[in-house]
Amino acid sequence: MKIVVLGATGATGRQIVDQAVGRGHDVVAYVRRPEALEPKEGVTIAAGQLADQPTLQSILKGADAVLCCLGTHELRNVDFMQKSLPCVTGAMQAADVHRLILLSAYGVGETSRSASLLARFLYRTVVSSVYKDKADSEAALAQSGLKWTIIYPVILTNGPLDATAEVRQLSEVKKVSGLPKVSRANVASAMLDAVENDQTIGKRLLVTARGTVK
Repeated sequence: MKIVVLGATGATGRQIVDQAVGRGHDVVAYVRRPEALEPKEGVTIAAGQLADQPTLQSILKGADAVLCCLGTHELRNVDFMQKSLPCVTGAMQAADVHRLILLSAYGVGETSRSASLLARFLYRTVVSSVYKDKADSEAALAQSGLKWTIIYPVILTNGPLDATAEVRQLSEVKKVSGLPKVSRANVASAMLDAVENDQTIGKRLLVTARGTVK
């Protein structure tokens, strides 16, 4: 499978690239700073901006899927995803690429309903601007015509892949206790599992630590 990774220089993006190569996929990393990625077999590094639609479209041509793990470190007055995601979906439509795996965050939009009281407080305060930006950008996916899957991880760590981590459909989750954490390695694995499984199309998936979800 030919996979285009957006956000490949980030901590989760690097995990996706490495694991995708390990699974035998052909990977294209479309990045602003190609020097930030170490060249490796199985990975094509392409330089460009999301706003450069002709270049992005040309990179996407012939791809089977896009794995998008774009994000920002800003916490206030955030509109990063509202600007970025339409660039991604527009280029995909123009390039006739339909499969999108999007990295979001648990607590975005209606997903916060199953969170603990403490978690909901943090979502409404510390990261409220970031999460609203994500929620607003994701709202347009239903009309995009794309075959999307959205991944909602809990708090991210840089730990190793944990075979006990859980991936659940959010529609089946009643409660997530406390402030659980999960490694970026597990998130990358969940995103790749999703792209390899058409049963996840149109699904919203929670990635969390074992024993934290009901």
